[in-house]
Amino acid sequence: MIPFLTYPLALMALASLPALAAIYILRNRFRRRQVSSLVLWSFHVQSKPGGAKIHRLQLPLLFFLELLGLLLLVVAAAGPHWQLPQSTRPLIVVLDDSFSMRAVCDNLSAQARAAEFLEKLFRRQPPPSTRFILAGTQPRLLGASVQSWPEAAQLLPQWKCWSPGAAIDSAITLAAELGKQQANILVLTNHKPADEKISNPRLEWHAFGSPLDNLAIVNASRTAFGDQDRCLLEIANYSGEARTTKLLVQAGSNDVQRSIISIGAHGQQRLIFNIPAAAPVLRASLDPDALAEDNEVQLLQPVRKRVRVQVALTNAALNSLVNRTLEATGLRAALSDNPELVIRESDTIISSNSWSLRWLSSTGAIAYVGPFILDRSHPLAEGITLEGVVWAAAALTNAPGEVPILLAGNTPLLSAREDALGRRHLTLNFNPGLSTLQNTPDWPILFWNLLQWRAAESPGLKESNARLGTEVNLKTTGEPVTVIMPDGTTTVFPKTGGDLALETPMPGLYSVVAGPSTNRFAVNPLAADESDLSRCATGLWGVWGEETERRLEETSAVWMFGLAALAILVAHLYLLAAGKGGR
Repeated sequence: MIPFLTYPLALMALASLPALAAIYILRNRFRRRQVSSLVLWSFHVQSKPGGAKIHRLQLPLLFFLELLGLLLLVVAAAGPHWQLPQSTRPLIVVLDDSFSMRAVCDNLSAQARAAEFLEKLFRRQPPPSTRFILAGTQPRLLGASVQSWPEAAQLLPQWKCWSPGAAIDSAITLAAELGKQQANILVLTNHKPADEKISNPRLEWHAFGSPLDNLAIVNASRTAFGDQDRCLLEIANYSGEARTTKLLVQAGSNDVQRSIISIGAHGQQRLIFNIPAAAPVLRASLDPDALAEDNEVQLLQPVRKRVRVQVALTNAALNSLVNRTLEATGLRAALSDNPELVIRESDTIISSNSWSLRWLSSTGAIAYVGPFILDRSHPLAEGITLEGVVWAAAALTNAPGEVPILLAGNTPLLSAREDALGRRHLTLNFNPGLSTLQNTPDWPILFWNLLQWRAAESPGLKESNARLGTEVNLKTTGEPVTVIMPDGTTTVFPKTGGDLALETPMPGLYSVVAGPSTNRFAVNPLAADESDLSRCATGLWGVWGEETERRLEETSAVWMFGLAALAILVAHLYLLAAGKGGR
């Protein structure tokens, strides 16, 4: 690149170049005289050539060295600067990865407009080094650094805009740390910054959105409700006037509901209805608008895990009480073969995967009225109050390895331990003959918690419907797990154990293959903040600082010309001393 001069007035010193040339070119000429003898003439001091006549040029090497030295000194005095490739600022681009970037205005989404701007930027003046950061719910780096548009275009297909939110502030912080406060940061999004006056001279904020009216499904659920499933749909109107839309709910190929819904400005409407538990995937959709992604949801049948329980209590009345309580929870399986939970007076292990509840109902029990000490963090304690309860129990102490869950003073009423295979063994110290617990709501709650805890620890999915961006927990048995995403992408986990958290990077139906069983779960883009397009905007905020930019990108070349001039002077002195500079 051609250098520019900081002090161009110093070029006036170029007038010394023709003066030097005149010294060498204009020489004096002596007249010829005839004399009789040279005895009286002295030749110790020879006159310097000079005069006003021009002779044939016979310039020595010293002249050219002096001429070049003067030229270098003049250029150095002018302060030349030029841009060196290794000193140019790198660029870090923050890409808004939220699904509101998919909103369409004039047949073009904000994501497409941002991609066009990025391509023009690269083709006009490619940055020396560029990194991309996807600003989803958590910022993450996108590939390695690139230096041309073809390289950048290979990374952009990973910019899918499916996140339920954009942590742009965190992404900017990551970019500043990555660039060591020296890189230019470019933000591409669809809304203006929170503080429109950007103080960071290294930050440019480009927005490509448009404030649009939008109706969206912002909440949806399908839960077990006896022999039926209860469904909830919440529809929001993000516009300044009342809007009407058509809601279509289908279960498979059958229409469950088809209605016209009117919602006021900035209002919401909630719909609750029941469908048969055997109904297949439920689909609810609204009329098309600017953002199609939040107009449809899919809801699968909720996970209904039942626990196989074997009750083997010798006391007939107690056996009947426990069986009635288990049936009331709705979580007990119809079959008891190969039981997952065994309730008896002893803690004998029935099968390799069975939990046990050992019931202690000693006749020499003491009635306790509290205060009771309850471990509220334990799954069995959820929802239990024990207010006004009389609990009769034997005055015992903890067995080795057991952890108390419920205490009356120092007497354990309910305790648990875990064996080497991960099975749970509970001890219930309870005599119903002297107690009132079985007549309070705490009694069915206790057994519901027990079956719910056991069901949660059984292999399989813990839920069948999830929000976009959340994790779906899968209880594994150590077998390989294969996850097939809605776009057909397959992820294999060859080694698993315990809980496996599955990511949900896009909406749709996922399939999970674990051993011989295959399960499915649905992911829906339910995010009210992203569906509200009224805050979207187009504009530019912040400009990369020019003076700070110049100090880094423009490198002074004075030292280079100064060193060259010094080398010329050294060579000049050497030639003079050696007498090799020519006359």
